Amino acid sequence: MRKITVVKCDSEKKLECSQEILKNFENHNWVYLKPPKDHTKIPKTSTLPKGEGIIISSGGSIGGPNLCFQSIQNLTNSALATGKWLENHGLNPKNCIILNSLPLHHISGFMPWWRHKIWKAKHYWISHSVMHEPVKLQEFSQSLTNKNRHPLITSLVPTQLSSLIDNPYGLKWLQSLAIIWVGGASIPTDLADKARSKSINLAPCYGATETVAMVTCLSPKDFLKGSNSVGFPLEDVEIEINKRNFLKIKTTRLAGLKLKNDKFESITDSNGWWEAGDIGQYISLDNRKALQILGRRDSAINSGGETIFPEDIEIKLLKIVLTNKIPIKDIFVLGVSDKKWGQRLVALIRFKGKENNKNQVISILTDLIKGWQPAKKPLKWYDCPELSRNINQKWEISKWQEWVALNTPMN
Repeated sequence: MRKITVVKCDSEKKLECSQEILKNFENHNWVYLKPPKDHTKIPKTSTLPKGEGIIISSGGSIGGPNLCFQSIQNLTNSALATGKWLENHGLNPKNCIILNSLPLHHISGFMPWWRHKIWKAKHYWISHSVMHEPVKLQEFSQSLTNKNRHPLITSLVPTQLSSLIDNPYGLKWLQSLAIIWVGGASIPTDLADKARSKSINLAPCYGATETVAMVTCLSPKDFLKGSNSVGFPLEDVEIEINKRNFLKIKTTRLAGLKLKNDKFESITDSNGWWEAGDIGQYISLDNRKALQILGRRDSAINSGGETIFPEDIEIKLLKIVLTNKIPIKDIFVLGVSDKKWGQRLVALIRFKGKENNKNQVISILTDLIKGWQPAKKPLKWYDCPELSRNINQKWEISKWQEWVALNTPMN
C-alpha cells in the first residue's frame, strides 16, 4: 500500500537524505521533502495519486503556498529536457560535473541531484559553509578539473552570485564554470552587468515547483551579448502571455495535483494550461520571442494609474543600500490601499545589528531617492526586526499586509 513518508531535509546531511528518498521510491512511496523548521501537517490520506514521487512545498501559485505532487516520471522528463538543452548548447550531459549548493527541499536543489542520476553524470553536494568560504570552494572545484577536463555546471540564486562575484576566489570559481543556471528571483541589472564584464557564463532561467524547475532558459552567449530575458521555452514546453500579461505554461511535467486545505486540486485548466503567479512579456531576441518576467501578479499594484512592481523597487533600494553602505539587512516593499492613489507602496526594513539612529538612516535613504517618481517612492517606512521570507524563500504578502495594519510607521 502506498503511503506518504516524511524525509527531513537536513542541510548538513544531504547525502543521507537523498539515499533515504531513493529507498522510499523503491517502496513506491510518496516522499514529502520536509524543510527545516517546517510545521506543515501532512494528512494521512488513503487516496494518494498513482505511482511514487515527491511532495514539495510551492510558493509559485496564486493563492498562497500549497503542496505539489510530482511523479518520478515528471522529474525524469524535466531532467531529460534540461539535458537536451545542454546538448543544443554543445555540452554532453553525461560529461558534466554538477556542483549543487541549493537546499534539497527546494525543487532547484532536488533537481540537480536527480539530473545526475538520469544523465549518469558526476554530482557533488556543496555545503553551506563551503559556499561562504570561496577559497575552499575554488580549491575543491580546481581539484575536480585537475583530474579531468569535464565541464563544471551549477545552479545559483542571485544572492549567492552577488556574494561570490565580489570575492577574488569566488570570482575565479564563477569564471571556471561552463554553465551557471540562475533562477529563483530576477537578477538585478547592475549584478548582471558586472557578471558580463567578468565574462561569467550565466544562463538565467524561469521555472517553478509546479513545472519541475526550469521551463525557459537563456544561453550564456545571449546573456553575455546583453539580453536580460529568461530565454526561450525548452523543447517540451509551451508558453502563452495574455492581454493582461498573465503567464500560462503547458508541459507534460506539470504537477498532476496540489494539496490545499487537505483537498486535492488540479493545477491545470481543461486544456492542460497552468496559470503561473508571474506577469511576463515577450521581447525580440534574434527574431524569436524570448520571455521576460515583469513581476508577481499578487504583488503588482496600481498607484495613481501606473502599474508598479514592488520587486523592482526593492532591487533598486537594495542597490542604493549596498552602494552607500547603509546599515540595512533587508527590505520588503508592498502595496497598501490609499484613498487618493488607489494604492501606495510601503517599505518594511530590517536593520543591521543594533542600529541606534534608525530615523536618520531612513532620512538618508529617502534623500537618495528624492528624484524618483512619487508612485515609486514608499509612502511609509516600518521598522520590522522580524522581517523574513517563508520556507520557500518567498515573501508572504498577506502576512506582512496584516502586520502593517497592526503597526505604526517610523517618524
